[in-house]
Amino acid sequence: ISELVGEKVADLLLINDGDLAFAKIRFDERSIATLKDHLADIQDPLAKVLCWSATWSMVRDAELSASDWIKMTLDALLVEHDMDVIFIIVAQLATAIENYAHPTHRPALRTQVAIGIEKALDQSPAGSDLQLQFARSFAAFADSPAQQDRVRSILEGSLEGLEVDANLRWALLNALVEQGLATRTEIDAELERDSTLDGQLAHAECLASVPSSEAKALAWKQVMGDELSISFRAANLRGFQRAAHRELLAEYVDKFFDCLLTYWDEKSYEVANQFVTAAFPKFINTQATLDKARTWLTTNADAPAGLRRFVSEGADTLERDLAAQAKDA
Repeated sequence: ISELVGEKVADLLLINDGDLAFAKIRFDERSIATLKDHLADIQDPLAKVLCWSATWSMVRDAELSASDWIKMTLDALLVEHDMDVIFIIVAQLATAIENYAHPTHRPALRTQVAIGIEKALDQSPAGSDLQLQFARSFAAFADSPAQQDRVRSILEGSLEGLEVDANLRWALLNALVEQGLATRTEIDAELERDSTLDGQLAHAECLASVPSSEAKALAWKQVMGDELSISFRAANLRGFQRAAHRELLAEYVDKFFDCLLTYWDEKSYEVANQFVTAAFPKFINTQATLDKARTWLTTNADAPAGLRRFVSEGADTLERDLAAQAKDA
């Protein structure tokens, strides 16, 4: 741009400041270096969100490592107060760890994020929406035995100002169940406390979240059958698909691809659509899984177009994951 010749190079150059156009923007190396240390210092809320969004897009496109993005994000999250932004960023943190980070980096990143979220929880005003959001997030990320013990204490009402209602109780219990830290008796007792439809769905999700081969086999069997409603199928699949349970889920990769044509033919479109998208082996995000998805697409060229589209989208997601993991390595 001729008009910029001779101008000083900015520490941070934000194209589309003010969000005036639909644009996918990128930062130069100097700007990225600035954001790594100073994303939290940007005072304009819209400018900060634009920087966050653009750097997240760079992670997804394997142009910025997940590890770098997580560090800059945790620093900025501690000074963020917009609930919508926090909700989105917390979800992206989980994806960054489990999908875009290199497998060898995941344990350390989980610890790093758990510590950051706990810090955000501790500095949230008692009784605030921030406290509620970070309590739920902390339970999902709790990594160490001490943090997991704290999740149970929060469930028991130890956090000043936090109203532990039925929905939050299920979220906290589910986090403990996923780590193998709650019993079937506790899960059933919670259903007695909350036997609403939401409680029944949460109960089903908890049972499928138990980290055992028996629990996964039962959830899979129920999803394969015809007795569950759409809502209960979704609950089973949410519990079944847990990143922490990769070893338990590995045996279902071949089962997934082997049953696709039959499932699509025998179930309604809504049920089949739900299964193909929710049961796709997204956490077994390895080259071997991608190869199996591509092989299925090649050998089933005459499969229904809708089914092929969902499998193709799943394969594209795996390809994106692997490219991002290579960048993070």
